[in-house]
This record gives sequence, C-alpha cells and structure tokens, in this order.
Amino acid sequence: MSFVSPEFAFVALIFFPLFWSLRDYKRFQLGFLALASYLLYLSWSPKAALSLLVLSVFVWLAGNFVNAQVAESRRKSLAMAISVVLSLSLLLVTKYYDFSRQMLIDVLPGVGLQHLLPVADLIAPAGVSFFTFQAVTYLVWRYRAEPQALPLVNVLAFLSFWPTLFAGPILRAESFFAQTGSEDFGYPREVPRAFYLILLGLAEKLVFENWLSDTFVEAAFRYPDSLDVLSATAAMWGYSLQIFFDFAGYSLIVTGLALLLGYRIPPNFLQPYLARNLRDFWRGWHISLSSFIRDYIYIPLGGSRVGAIRTQVNIVIAMLVSGIWHGAALTFAVWGALHGIGVVFIHIADKLGLKLPKVLSHIVTLLYVSLAWVFFRSSSFDDAWTFIQAFCVPPHSLELRYFWLLAASVVFFVTSANAQRLEDRGAVLIERLWGWRLAVAASVVGYAIIYFGPSGIPGFIYYRF
Repeated sequence: MSFVSPEFAFVALIFFPLFWSLRDYKRFQLGFLALASYLLYLSWSPKAALSLLVLSVFVWLAGNFVNAQVAESRRKSLAMAISVVLSLSLLLVTKYYDFSRQMLIDVLPGVGLQHLLPVADLIAPAGVSFFTFQAVTYLVWRYRAEPQALPLVNVLAFLSFWPTLFAGPILRAESFFAQTGSEDFGYPREVPRAFYLILLGLAEKLVFENWLSDTFVEAAFRYPDSLDVLSATAAMWGYSLQIFFDFAGYSLIVTGLALLLGYRIPPNFLQPYLARNLRDFWRGWHISLSSFIRDYIYIPLGGSRVGAIRTQVNIVIAMLVSGIWHGAALTFAVWGALHGIGVVFIHIADKLGLKLPKVLSHIVTLLYVSLAWVFFRSSSFDDAWTFIQAFCVPPHSLELRYFWLLAASVVFFVTSANAQRLEDRGAVLIERLWGWRLAVAASVVGYAIIYFGPSGIPGFIYYRF
C-alpha cells in the first residue's frame, strides 16, 4: 500500500483518530503503532514482515544484554561487536550474497566457487537498508546508555515505524525514544505545517517527478545509444531533478505524517542543489544517511584524526560504503567513488588555497553531481559509458521540451532559494484557512495533483534500496 494511493488515504482516515484516542494510554498507543506498522508491511510481503520481526526480537535481546554489562568491560565491547555484525546479516545476505558470489567466481575462475557458493534465490525485504541501520543506532545507544531494561514493544515500534519503514529517513534510537517518552508524543504537532509538507510532497512526486521521468529520463536511459548531446544533457539534468523530487517529496510526505503522530523527523534534504561544493551537497542530500556514514563509519575509522593521507582514504571508504549501500552493482560503487574522490579533491584544493568564484563553484558542483547520477541511474557500467559518449554526438534537433526544462529549472532554483520562507507562509495560510475553506482549497489542490499526475500508482525510487 503506497503512501500516494487512495487506499492509504482511506486507511489513514481510520487509523489516525484511533491512534489519537489512545493518547492517555501510552503503552497501548505504542503497541497500536507497532501493530499498524506490521499490518502495513504485511500488505507488502508476509515474509519480509516475519524477517523484520525476527530481527527486532534479536536486536531487543542483544540490546538488553549489552546494556546490562559492566561499562567499559571487554565482554561488553565483544557483545556489542557481535550484535552489530549479526544485526547486519539480514542486509548482507539478502542484498549482497549474489553479487559477492558472482564477483568471486569472476575473479577466481576455476576454483569451483560456484559449487561452494550455490545460487540462492534471495529477495531483500523492502526497506531493509533503512531499518537495519536503525537497528545499529539502537545497539549503539543501548551500549552507551545507563542500565535499563526496555520492553519489546519499544523496539518493535522503532524498527517498524511506518512513516519511515520503506525508505527512511534513517531514525536515531536516542531521538525516537526521547520523543516517545514525552507528553507530546501520540498527538498531532504543527498540523498546518504537516498539511503543507504532505501536499507539497505529493505535488513533487506525482506531478514534477512524473513529468521529468516521462519526458526526459526513462527513454534516454533505456536507449542510451540513441542520444545526442542535447537529449543526453536534458536526461542527465532531468534525472538529477527527478530523483530529488522523488526522494525529497517522499521525505516531505513522511515528515508530515510523522508530525500527525506527534513525532518530529529531522530534515533529510536542505536544498542540496544550491551547494557550492560536494561537502555542502552532502550536508543537504539524504542527511540521515550521510550523517550515519559519518558517525558510524567515517569517525570510527579515525575520521580526520589520523593524518592527512589516512583521512582522505577514510573519506573514499565512507563514500564507497554510501554507494554500495544503495545496491550491489558496479554502477553504485562508481557513483560512491566519484563522490569520495571529489570530496578528497576539495580538501586538497583547500590545503593549496585554491578557490573558485561563487557562481562558478556552484556550476561545477552541479555538473559533477549530475554526471555522477548517470552511473547511479544506468542499469550497467557499459550503458553509463554509452550515455556519456553521447555528449560528443552533435544535436539532431532543438526541441521545445528543452526550453520547458530550462524554464522549470529556473523556477526550481528560485523556489529552492526561498524554500523556508515559502514553507512558513504556506503553514500560516493553511492555518488561516482552517475549516471549510481549507477543505475546499485542499480538494482543489488534490484534484490538480491527480489531474496532472500519472494514471496509476507510481513507486518511489528509494523503495528498492
């Protein structure tokens, strides 16, 4: 059941009043939240829901065991390390087994690995990359926290939290449980802002993302050998906008839904395409993932405390992990490596005192990020290389759709620069319209989104990660 489907809207009209009615019974309310999350997940895949349940029970037991150990003891550290490795096993096996098996067979032919490593028909559960990383944050939080046993329902609700279950953002355990323990949890917060975010997210996903996909992206990446420089450039930039509208739109929707549950999700996007360099880009793009990689991979590797050369190696490793996290394919590894190398180059340029003018640095960053998206989007490395070669093919014709994309891009950058102001004014306007006027306005906006949107129920790009 997709968050942009009529069925979800109907179920939400039943769920939210029931959830709010349990506000004075926090334990039952949390249990009802966990139950609703699992019922939603069951509608996708019963096997995936069972996998999540087994993982949650293990993480709960492991977290209680680690938390009960004497602080700074060797036994506690060992238990923590084993717990983290085992909690990652579902992700590693279902998502990377076949890729690793094929890579070993290709690298070491004739060793008989095809017999030692049999073909396994494994399907990664939806959202496994997200809730597995959340499990890691829970274990780390329990490792650092004061000894205290937590009920199973807490972990069930955290790892299955339905607004973020399928595509994040990646929640932190300390933030989630701090809010579930507050008096405000379980009752809607900032309702006008929540409505604004949901409507904006629906428009970004169903209207803008769909237009970009149909007009510029899908055919271009399906047939990269038919492109010229204009169509390739339009497809490259079109996909850069498409993936932003898809994932940022999703994040807006779930942020609004979480507010209606009484939970504040940290922002996952802060206008990344206004960045002047790759460091700034990653401060604004998929913030929950980039901050997770920083806190749980880059810093444990030594961060910037281990010398200049080792620091750059740590950066590349962290970005490679970010790339491979998205999928077991060479294209994702190349995408991650490009970003890692780009950040290293920025560090070197800073050391040498090299600095581009503001406008030029923004353009260079935008071009670099967009070019890297070609590898991210392409189905294979060969397709990505064929796509890039199209930049050397003279244009076949100048089509009107390119001017529409240019105009849409200008509007995009202007609104991006004023996004916070527009959000504040939108929330105020919704609050002023509260009542029948808001119902009429929301109906008009909803009808426009449906009219300009796709005929079916589209999936989100990050559902497959």
